[in-house]
Amino acid sequence: PDGDTHGGELGGWCVGIRGVDPACCKMQRSLYDSRATRNLRDDIIQAMKTSEAGGGGGVVVEIRAPDSDAQLLIRELVEDSPSMTAFSTSRSALHKDGLFFVVSLDQGTELTPELNSRASVVVH
Repeated sequence: PDGDTHGGELGGWCVGIRGVDPACCKMQRSLYDSRATRNLRDDIIQAMKTSEAGGGGGVVVEIRAPDSDAQLLIRELVEDSPSMTAFSTSRSALHKDGLFFVVSLDQGTELTPELNSRASVVVH
């Protein structure tokens, strides 16, 4: 995915995935994609393993959402329920404890109702 998806430790307490652009980054693999297809969901799962192994507290994901189409692409990923794919098991589901999404909108872009309903905090 686009951006600094390898992230790094943020103050030693979590791992960051920065600069994700939904227009350039697959949110998750489809059933027909190869296992090697890079996607944000798998990057988050890997970052969570890295954070836990280092004794950290979680993962922060920074996503750019310059328009309503981008917000549509990320809405399922940012909701608080486990993220499943067609081929997920309960072990491979993306559980979102310790996961914090920062979604930045371009100036003048309205927050869609779908994304707003999934947000815990909205800062203008």
